[in-house]
Amino acid sequence: MPSSNALTAVATDLMSCATPIANEFVRRHASGVDPNTADRIAPRDTFDWALQIIKTCASALGDEEADVHYPVTRGALVALQGKPVADAVEWLRSLERLISDQLLSDPALGMDVVRRAVARVARFFDELCVHELESFESTHDELSSWCSRLGTDLLSCLVSGAPVDAATVNGQARVLNIDPHQPFRAIAVSPMQVSGPSHWAQIRRRVLDVLWRHDPHRQALIRDRNGLMLALVPTGGEGPGLIPLLTRLLEDEELSLSMYVASGEPADSLAVAGHSCRQALSALEIAIYRGQRGQVTQCTQVILEVLLAHNRWVSRRIVDTRIGSLVKKPHLLETLRVYINCDLALQRTAEELLVHPNTVAYRLRQIGALTGRDMRRITDISDLSIALTALDVVEMRRDQDEGRTDLRARLLA
Repeated sequence: MPSSNALTAVATDLMSCATPIANEFVRRHASGVDPNTADRIAPRDTFDWALQIIKTCASALGDEEADVHYPVTRGALVALQGKPVADAVEWLRSLERLISDQLLSDPALGMDVVRRAVARVARFFDELCVHELESFESTHDELSSWCSRLGTDLLSCLVSGAPVDAATVNGQARVLNIDPHQPFRAIAVSPMQVSGPSHWAQIRRRVLDVLWRHDPHRQALIRDRNGLMLALVPTGGEGPGLIPLLTRLLEDEELSLSMYVASGEPADSLAVAGHSCRQALSALEIAIYRGQRGQVTQCTQVILEVLLAHNRWVSRRIVDTRIGSLVKKPHLLETLRVYINCDLALQRTAEELLVHPNTVAYRLRQIGALTGRDMRRITDISDLSIALTALDVVEMRRDQDEGRTDLRARLLA
């Protein structure tokens, strides 16, 4: 068994060769092995890191019982640069090979001493790689958390409807590696009921799988709270269409019975995509109120309801001036709604309401008398249909005011 004095002598020799080894490492790492580039000036930080590692390795080699303080080198930097952790590990392994080559090339060392020294160097670099991995992971997690908060804050600002500065939005998007000048479309998702955090996590994962298929570069901004998810997704890529993908997702029997999904209109860029976010949330509110599960409710399909939902005064005035006299007569409101849905067919309306056709005719005369409308004129029927839509919006808002916060409040809470 080689004596400790032999390894101490090896450590001393390695310490004396630290500067030449560091220079050689920098030449290979930063300047390449091409002799034509060997005289290039090496980056100072690479030389300093290499020199510090070599000296620490020599100290560990000379005293196996010593408490080694492993230097932190490239792990955090690689994470901040968005590079894979393999870059940091390979950097260290290259330096390890150079040190091992130095030991193997010393003719004065016996084979047993070289074997033991190389084994100690390998253990040292194994531990150093572990420290680098921990440094990378810690920095990566902190960076991911910071990027997540930045993305969440950016989306919240767009949803709020407050005026935004396009330059600021674009700058924050670029920090997140998002192209702000491509089209974006908002998607809002909410299950009918969430049984617990694990249930919501399963739903969220399935929705995200769809989003990442459409957006493989993961440039979407996402916020989810209280069983509600809002995603602002780029639509200018080459991936499958977002609406068809969501529609196929909802073909699942379980999701078709429990999931509400809505979308806003595409916006030309990120800075003006707040409108799409608010449209998606309004369309989702309407889908929930009407029980439209298992389908993607697009803003254009409920555009009148969305417009009325954004202007309460107009909604109330339409109800008051067109069907205010019917509000306290639910049987007449139901008859009017079914009559319009049945394309003004008296017999079909009677069958739907389970009453005699004469009863339907009598109720229609009452509606005409109370509203001053001719139930045979298309223009009058159209006005009454709009009024029923406005009534839905007013009642939806009343339900929210009495017991539920609106979706935007839930999201921003």
